[in-house]
Amino acid sequence: MSTPPGARAVDTAGHQTTSASEFDRLFTTEGQESAFSRIARLVDPDLPPDLDLFSFLCTDLLHHIARQLDLRPRQILADLGCGRGGPGLWFADRAHAALVGIDFSPVAIAQARHRALPFAADAAFAVADLARLPLTSQCVDRALSLDALPYAPDRVAAARQTLRILKPGGRLVLTGWHPHTPGDERLPPRHRHTDWTRVLDTAGFTDVQCVTSLAWDDAYQGIYRTALTWDAEPDSALAGLQGEARRRLPTAHLLHRVAVTAVRG
Repeated sequence: MSTPPGARAVDTAGHQTTSASEFDRLFTTEGQESAFSRIARLVDPDLPPDLDLFSFLCTDLLHHIARQLDLRPRQILADLGCGRGGPGLWFADRAHAALVGIDFSPVAIAQARHRALPFAADAAFAVADLARLPLTSQCVDRALSLDALPYAPDRVAAARQTLRILKPGGRLVLTGWHPHTPGDERLPPRHRHTDWTRVLDTAGFTDVQCVTSLAWDDAYQGIYRTALTWDAEPDSALAGLQGEARRRLPTAHLLHRVAVTAVRG
């Protein structure tokens, strides 16, 4: 998920954290389709038309995630950091599965509930923190987190919560970034030492697999570059995305876009 302006703080581990109130403001200012989503569709016109985005997806990555989730009819998918619900609803509806979406933004959850109405998927949404999921143990078949777990103040704690809610054999797919060179001080603190394989191993997952692709890197950077060509109103979500692009593009080539799959044994 893209970070709104003013939402950045740093926790004791050196990771950037985010404010729910800032995301509330971002989601309040956006229309039915976000500026982020419109820009992503310019970068990749093959993205599905009903996919409202706030994360750096392209068609190739979207279908990689779908394959890794291997979501089946009547299974339950937990979308952690679901935002307005677009991708989670797309995955669940496509598979004829049920969806439970979790996000710390009340505005996002309200919009997700409204967005779910035209979908066939059985969908429910709740406001909660990723480190304190309001779900019973072993209640979901699959879990998804698109660019959200990197913002958790304690990544291992959030991963353990995800492990807790998954049924045995259940699968997590998350997206994020890895540094080309661990500890590279040119990168923001949140990215310098990121290693999702280590985090998920520590949390107790098995069969952890991390995949990267130059096409995913190109799409991520392309969204930033395209955003900078648009005119933005001050304090809008687009202005926030442009500020983020100016900060991150100079070091974006030092990161790999990754998709990580892990299993509860």
